Amino acid sequence: MNPPHKPPENQATNTSLMPRWAKVVLVAFALLVMLGYASPDMRAVYVAAWAACF
Repeated sequence: MNPPHKPPENQATNTSLMPRWAKVVLVAFALLVMLGYASPDMRAVYVAAWAACF
C-alpha cells in the first residue's frame, strides 16, 4: 500500500511574482523616465534610447 501523498514543500525564498533583478531594472527604468521628463537634456537621451529599441 502506498503512503499518503506528501504535498511539495513551499519555496519561501521566491514568493514574489518578479525576481529581484527585474525589480531593480524596473525601478532604474522608472527613474530614467522621471529624469527624462524633468530635464530637456535627459529627455533627448531617453527618446534616443527608446528609438534605439526599434
